[in-house]
Amino acid sequence: MLVERSKLLADLSELLVRSTRNRGVVAAISGSTAVGKTTVLSTLASRASMAGSMVLSVVNAPHDRGHPFSGLAQLFHGLHAHKLENGVAGADIPSGIHLDGSVEMGAPPHPSTTIQDRLAAVAQHTHRVVAELAAERSLLITVDDIQHADEATLYCLRYLAQRLTQPSVTLMMTRGPLLLDEPAPRILDDLIHQTSVRRFQLHQLSAEGTRKLAESLSTSALPEHFMTEVHRLSQGNPRLVEALVEDFNLRAASDQVTCGDDSAIHPGLTDDLSTGPVFQQEVLSCVHRLGPYAVRVARCVALLGGAATPLLLSQLSGINKELVERCRELLTSIGVVDARLRHPSMGQALLHEMPHDELADLRHRAAALLYDDGAPPRAVAAHLLNSGPLHEEWVVPVLQDAAQHALMEGEVSLALKCLKLARESSSDETERVSVMSRYALGQWQLKPGHSAQHFLRLKQPITAGKLPGGDALRMAEGMMFHLHFDDALEIVHHEHDDHEGTRTALHGTRQLMSAEFPGLLERPRRPVPEVRPSATSPSDVRALLAMTLAMERGSDEEAVDLAEQVLRSSHSPEPWKLNGLPAALTALCYADELEPARKWYKTIMADSRTYDAPAELGLLECVGALISLRLGQLPRAVQQAQSARTRLSGRSWNIGSAMAVALQVESLTAMGDHEAVVKLLAAEPPQALFLTRAGLHYLYARGRHHLATGKTSMALTDFLGCGTLMQRWKVDTPTLAPWRLGAAEAWMRLGNPDRAAQLLEKQRAAHPTGLTRSRGMTLHALARLQPIRKQPPVLLDAYTCLEASGAWHEAAGVLADLSRAYQEMGETVVARQTSQRAWRLAKSCGAELLCQSLQPTRVSPASEPRDTAGPGEGQNVDQHDFAGLSKSERRVAILVTQGYSNREIADRLFITVSTVEQHLTRVYRKLNVRNREQLLNGDRNLTGDNAW
Repeated sequence: MLVERSKLLADLSELLVRSTRNRGVVAAISGSTAVGKTTVLSTLASRASMAGSMVLSVVNAPHDRGHPFSGLAQLFHGLHAHKLENGVAGADIPSGIHLDGSVEMGAPPHPSTTIQDRLAAVAQHTHRVVAELAAERSLLITVDDIQHADEATLYCLRYLAQRLTQPSVTLMMTRGPLLLDEPAPRILDDLIHQTSVRRFQLHQLSAEGTRKLAESLSTSALPEHFMTEVHRLSQGNPRLVEALVEDFNLRAASDQVTCGDDSAIHPGLTDDLSTGPVFQQEVLSCVHRLGPYAVRVARCVALLGGAATPLLLSQLSGINKELVERCRELLTSIGVVDARLRHPSMGQALLHEMPHDELADLRHRAAALLYDDGAPPRAVAAHLLNSGPLHEEWVVPVLQDAAQHALMEGEVSLALKCLKLARESSSDETERVSVMSRYALGQWQLKPGHSAQHFLRLKQPITAGKLPGGDALRMAEGMMFHLHFDDALEIVHHEHDDHEGTRTALHGTRQLMSAEFPGLLERPRRPVPEVRPSATSPSDVRALLAMTLAMERGSDEEAVDLAEQVLRSSHSPEPWKLNGLPAALTALCYADELEPARKWYKTIMADSRTYDAPAELGLLECVGALISLRLGQLPRAVQQAQSARTRLSGRSWNIGSAMAVALQVESLTAMGDHEAVVKLLAAEPPQALFLTRAGLHYLYARGRHHLATGKTSMALTDFLGCGTLMQRWKVDTPTLAPWRLGAAEAWMRLGNPDRAAQLLEKQRAAHPTGLTRSRGMTLHALARLQPIRKQPPVLLDAYTCLEASGAWHEAAGVLADLSRAYQEMGETVVARQTSQRAWRLAKSCGAELLCQSLQPTRVSPASEPRDTAGPGEGQNVDQHDFAGLSKSERRVAILVTQGYSNREIADRLFITVSTVEQHLTRVYRKLNVRNREQLLNGDRNLTGDNAW
């Protein structure tokens, strides 16, 4: 379809009619490459032929410039064929011109005859033959791409054009841009700019023209954004429009799917138009038609992208700046280039057709030029990564800088590629070891469970002094992560604190050992210097200090302040710091600051989801599982711990995967899924694990499982073993692992309440006042040692502490014991209400075993809550069930579902009973229930985050 060409065709057709009246016409159609000049010329020739005119065509190509009379030979070839078709002797061909296109331009037949005389003779002969033919019938001569015609042919055509005043001859020419290495012959301008020549300009399609052409070619309706993108990419180049639509049709044929309403959807259509092979091939065709200089510049633009300044393009292509600008103008005219290539697929097509060695060399030169120009390391590295090693002095530092920036952005895979190439490009052993150390840290980030070998292979170079102290200690920390303590300590012993950088790194390593590997502090042959981190210490060191303080003191204001300072200051720590944000979050957990820890965790994970850093995410999920477990969100804790274990596990144990196992065991035990726990505990942990903080969690979790499955003596051994280590390491706080509570419960089951009481009294006496969760758990355990009638007040105090700290699973256990105490005291109504509250809390936490032990009387199976999300997970449920309630109404509704009376609710919320009743009336109306009974038995979440 000739879109936006109808007026031009009408004007040209008028000229054809005029020539039939013995008025010769010469016309020239100019335009950039691929705007449809040839199509217009072919259409005109078809119309002339149908009208009875004879049509002779000449098509020129760049290589014709070096072959005299090559275009004229095509003209006489057509004339010869025409005469033979009509049974007439062949055409009268000028001497020296052959129908196969060859030409003899040797010495003139007579010494006095010049080349100019020869040209004039051929031109005269051509004019005579054309005039004779035009006397018989109208004649149309089309000459396509006349800018490539040889000078001899141009001479003859100019001669003919100057003498077409009478015959019925139309000479129609198209002219495109010259190749950049083609000189512009003066005779071409003489021909085109004769006063008798009618000149026409052909432009690219408008946006509306692009739409019409696309719609005419498509097999189905085209979305609006597709039309917009087609015009943006093609800039109205008809051939590119056709290619884009053809790619669209091909995708539609193969990928088309049908909706439920039988409407067609094309899944490949997005706001960023997807191109295909037809478009890419057409781009190559258009660019190559502009000549080798334009191809070279286009490839350089593809490589340099937004950095493609005229100077860099000139340096990279080896073409002077003026010629480069001309190339860019031509590439812009065909719709390929704006400031850069209009679509990445254009660059892919241009570069993929290059031989590999040639492309690699071009990339190397581009990288060098960008480096000299001061481009960012990542921009330079992008070219190096695609071209292989380059042994130049500047290459390794650039790749290392690019890797560091990639790590800071969480793009670990990219960082590893940079470091691998840096190692291959380095010829210096010390430099290569430094690169390998960074590569080991990157591998730890990407595949933490399988990174041990990368740290261990550097032990020998480190002890040989080929890696600076700070980097060497980071390798030791990596070995510690994998429980290779002997190797790690050998490196620690090897480093001396006589250098400021090494001394600072040693302080950080010691802080890491205090927080994560406290058992190692007893083993060094040479004591690691103990220096308290300052306000200027790195954030990961300060976070480790906060965690150590919380492990030593429990509720510690300094620990909380330090942790929150770290959390506020950075969401993206250096990835080789094994403990930054996870340590700060853990410090909040050990300080019983569970709600702040939950909020910070949520914020950090939202920032980290896009990171390509499984190690960091795995460690964060471990802390998330700890938070969820202590908030009573048992299913979520299991899921988080499982996800962390998947990210962190490898061929052997490490502290990350061990911590994940411990948290999963403790959570599943609380849920009552003992079969799953048995599978998790089947693998024997290495002894080295019990020199670590993760080992303490593992011992306590395994003790809880043994206690829940009736293996009381084994449980006691685990609890006491855990306690022995905690006391030896001076981290004896119940928020780390409440081993005394576990051991006391085991002693009670073994029939030794006195030993249990001793442990509990010792814990209560040493209990920091700020640890409300731990205090509530201790009070719960102490209540079990009391006579039945003395238990309720203690249990109520325990529940108040646990409720305040958000420890809903422990709170459910307290309510369960309180219900039993009321039952034994004969207060059946209160016992039933308390049991129901306990059941609902346990159900909300996912503690199925506790639910079964409660056997609620008011909740039938048909009305059991279907959602078993933990308290913190209840946000979505709460939004669905209580979204329409005000904050005050939600408070009242939740307390009602927990079994409180109106008077109790009024006392707890410091409002009048009348106000409670008014709130309840509005709650019933908004939730579409008739009374308290329906509200109690409804599918409601009891501990949603938004409730308070």
